[in-house]
Amino acid sequence: MLITVQDINHSFLIGRKGKESNVPVLKNISFSVKQGEIVSIVGRSGSGKSTLLHILAGFLKPDSGEIVVKDTVTSVFNEQQSAQFRLENYGFIFQNFQLMPGLTAFENVELPLKLKGMNRHQRKDKVQQLMKHVGLQSVQDHYPNELSGGQQQRVSIARALITDPPIIFADEPTGNLDSRTGADIMNLLQEINRESRQTIIMVTHSPEAAKNSSRIITVSDGMIE
Repeated sequence: MLITVQDINHSFLIGRKGKESNVPVLKNISFSVKQGEIVSIVGRSGSGKSTLLHILAGFLKPDSGEIVVKDTVTSVFNEQQSAQFRLENYGFIFQNFQLMPGLTAFENVELPLKLKGMNRHQRKDKVQQLMKHVGLQSVQDHYPNELSGGQQQRVSIARALITDPPIIFADEPTGNLDSRTGADIMNLLQEINRESRQTIIMVTHSPEAAKNSSRIITVSDGMIE
């Protein structure tokens, strides 16, 4: 298995100081993901699905349980170890795109390669090739505010793919898009999955997006149905 999740529990501390209480969000979550799958995590707002995605990606630590990715126990990592593992193994696609407004589309896609220390010539060739593949070659010098929502999401996808990560996490990738553009984005993700066998784990409210998955995991009241 590429990812194994075993008995994950997580709660949030709420309330004023001295009157805090723990509110369980995830309860005994267990599942596994094979390489090359597209897995959709679905559920109502407040069900815990986004918290689960953040724990899988190492942005949050579970209260208990274990996460194993590529035979590495990631749930025990400290913040620095998690950041390094994310850079080497994960790509991220966000609902609100999370693009750097002061960087062009090209520079946004290029950024992870800079963080990995790739030289300028190699970065340029790799970014240009990928942007052509996702249909962005004509807008690579544009800034995010000069792009449509669909174009911004394609930039986000290209940025997620640029380091060739084995795992892509997508948080509501079609949530801010109209239905036609959302369908185009899902078709692109499916194409990428078929070509590269990259694993995609996606949180979504959209039945149309979820139906294109290999498997659907439904979270209700912090538990898998």
